[in-house]
Amino acid sequence: MNVLIIKLGALGDVVRTTPLLRVLEAKVTWVTAAPAVPLLEGNPYIEQIHCMEDGAEELADNYDLVINLEDEPAAAKLASKFKKAAVVGAYMGEHGVTYTESARPWFDMSLISRFGKAKADEIKMSNRKTYQEFVFAMLGKSFRGEEYVLEMPLTKSPEAGMVGLEARAGDVWPMKRWDKYEELAERLKGAGFKTKIFQQRERLVDYADDINECEYIVCGDTLAMHLGLALRKKVAAIFTCTTPYEICDYGRMIPVVSRLYTKYFYRRDFVPEAADAIATDSVFQAVRQMAETAAATAK
Repeated sequence: MNVLIIKLGALGDVVRTTPLLRVLEAKVTWVTAAPAVPLLEGNPYIEQIHCMEDGAEELADNYDLVINLEDEPAAAKLASKFKKAAVVGAYMGEHGVTYTESARPWFDMSLISRFGKAKADEIKMSNRKTYQEFVFAMLGKSFRGEEYVLEMPLTKSPEAGMVGLEARAGDVWPMKRWDKYEELAERLKGAGFKTKIFQQRERLVDYADDINECEYIVCGDTLAMHLGLALRKKVAAIFTCTTPYEICDYGRMIPVVSRLYTKYFYRRDFVPEAADAIATDSVFQAVRQMAETAAATAK
């Protein structure tokens, strides 16, 4: 079977879609945005990677199934281009972008929800299923903890006791920025941990390598969280405005959730109160708990 997956971004969302590859018995072509290509290169489950920016001319017309996990019109048009293929997910309907019945539970919470954004956010806030559960269910499959697939050529070895800190968040989600990383770093150093503050890297593989060098990761709901999980790190993830329930923790992540996260749920501006609602001690205790659990397991 020939399958086309359309998943362009964000980068973390591309990574968290890779578990699906483990249950597709097919030749897979993945259409993504150019910045995400390094996350998929070398993946043994993917036959071909195609950049959305290059257009659709080079894509074959022999797909049996198209899986489109994007809600934007360009992706929906592409999903609708292949007349012989069955479509799962979003596609271009008579009145604009719509989605298939099996994909309703996921897209009902999206910007193209048939219920409108207010109701979509309400549904999303009450949801308790992971992203992987939704995506697998679209294809009639059950998610059983299948891991991410990341085959980047990393060179750095993990350093025991190293805590990687990702203080940044993308411009789309400034509300995800927590403002106490410097204070946390001092607490961690005082407790005997080593710390590494992640910086901008020209190559995505170098950023992933920086994460791989660490035993623990502290970050928001960002790419660092997904790379940390993919690289089997222990992750303390800070949630200021997005839901922690969509994230599969694989038994190695502790979510630290703001007491005000429902107040600022899916807000894309920045309000200092949202970041201030999470105390430094809450994040510090999450790291210490992970370290104590790791030490007990090693005995």
